[in-house]
Parts: sequence; C-alpha cells; structure tokens
Amino acid sequence: GIDVSNVRVAIHGACHVWKMMADDYPYDPEVYGGQRPAASTAVMKALGAQVVDYSTWYDCCGFGFRHILTEREFTRSFAIQRKLKVIAEEIKADVIITHDTGCTTTFEKNQWIGKAHGMYHPVAVMSDVMFSALACGAHPYKIVQLYWNCSEYEPLFEKMGISNWKELRKEWEDTVKYISELEKQGKYEELMEFFKEYDLYEPYSRTSDSFRRKRSATADMPLFKS
Repeated sequence: GIDVSNVRVAIHGACHVWKMMADDYPYDPEVYGGQRPAASTAVMKALGAQVVDYSTWYDCCGFGFRHILTEREFTRSFAIQRKLKVIAEEIKADVIITHDTGCTTTFEKNQWIGKAHGMYHPVAVMSDVMFSALACGAHPYKIVQLYWNCSEYEPLFEKMGISNWKELRKEWEDTVKYISELEKQGKYEELMEFFKEYDLYEPYSRTSDSFRRKRSATADMPLFKS
C-alpha cells in the first residue's frame, strides 16, 4: 500500500445518508462522538489519512435533488461558496471524499464553472472506494478509472508518491486506442484474449456449445470512447 499519512481529507456526507434512521447507517462513538455517519471517515482513518474537519461539514453539496433542475444558480453558488471555497481555503484539503455520485459530479463540475467566473477553488474529488483503491496501489486509470473525473487530482498523485502518473495515463490511452482499433476491425477473438491478459472484463459471453463464442447483447456498442 501507499503511505497517505500526509494527505489532508475533507469528508462530505450525502444528504440521503443524513435522512436515514440511526439504525440504518453506521455510526461510531469514535467518529465525531457518534454524531455523524462513520463509514467514509472510518475508512480514511484506517488508511492513515488525515481527516480534517471544516465549518460547513453539515451543508449539502448543492445538488439537492430538486434545485439542480429548477434553480441551477443556487446549486452553483452553494457548491462553490459553501463547500469548495471553505474546503480549499479553510483547511487546504488535498481531496474531498464522497460516497455519492451526485455529490462527486456537483463538486467537480462546479470547479470549472467557478473557474470561468473567477471563483476557482481546485481540489481533487473522488469516492471513498476510489481513494482506498489508490492507497492500496491500484492503477489510477485501469482500475480506479479516474479518467472519468474532471477535478485536478494530479497534485494528489504527487503527494501520494504516484510520480509516474503521466506514464500510467499514456499506457491507458494507448490501450484504449488499441482496443478501439480491434473493435473497428471486428477482431472479437483478439479482444477476448487481450482482456484476459490485461485483466479487464470480458464483454462477450460464451456458450457451453464446445465453447463457441456468442456475442453478447451489447456487442455492437462501443467498448470505450477516448
């Protein structure tokens, strides 16, 4: 694993977690006196990261289930002013840890929206499981799939000692191009063999009829888009 003791982590608890009954979600007396959901915080502490508290920990990310659709400016101002600005300036966190995809997207998208308006507060954003995988030494693109994320996570890589992230990213980009070429040429047998060797997933099912290959229902869909 990777030593993450120098990484400053800000935990964001999703709204729907707070709405649950106490018996429906993990709480622990050792995590903020049992007054906040414990799962993400406990995982970060177990990994050895610094969990740093901040003044607006109780606020929604801004997504809100409703106003993201009806009052976008509220979502943007809330995410930027109440969360990103505070986390970046008050505690200088290296990463915001989430456990909800809506929160992750809101924090990430509003960083570049804020940048366009002179309110840029860059901080990496990822789920607790993604950070955990990184800390365990997983490939940041092949396994953790950070190519989906749009926040500035490269400084976090450097702080974690993942100094070869440029080489790892190029490796993944070259892999995507290679897979795309095989797919365009209809070389599904070669694709299957490649996936087995590269330890990805197998997108084509196999029948029990002498192991003859059978294309899956999604076989005509693009596997990856670079």
